[in-house]
Amino acid sequence: MSMIRSAETDRLQRHAGLAARACRVAALAIPVLILASWAVGEAPSAALTGLGLPADHGLTPAQWIIGAALSVVPALALSRSLFGVAACFDGFALADWFGAAQPLALAIAGRWLVISGILALVVPTLLGLALTLNAEPGARVLAITLSSNGILALLFGTLLWALGRLWTVARNIAAENAQFV
Repeated sequence: MSMIRSAETDRLQRHAGLAARACRVAALAIPVLILASWAVGEAPSAALTGLGLPADHGLTPAQWIIGAALSVVPALALSRSLFGVAACFDGFALADWFGAAQPLALAIAGRWLVISGILALVVPTLLGLALTLNAEPGARVLAITLSSNGILALLFGTLLWALGRLWTVARNIAAENAQFV
């Protein structure tokens, strides 16, 4: 199906291309920035303070590695989601408005955003356990955290996943109907 080119579609293509690049930059930058925060000591200090431990609480190298790894896992899932969104925008940047790849990319983005949301709800508890293993008895922390970021990621991820699947169904119905015309 060809679409008439206009200033509006040209603008949409440019914006989609910019959005795809922005998604990829963010997808790469977020995990790197989290790891950098651990490397400079800001993240472990903030995590310890949030757990009620002094910022100078000594972490073993294993705790530091586990803490950094746990912290980056939700970000990696979010990054995968952003790459899915970028793939969806790529189709639009090529004026492929009704292509088969975009619904799949949107569903993948949603699925990974749901995973990121689940991880955002689970990781703080695991992080608290890992960082306080060497704390004095009674100072170890088992904290369950409900984050609006995790909940929103779950909700919006579910929405994107459902919309991607619905878009695929709609494409299939349209293709079937086109055969009768």
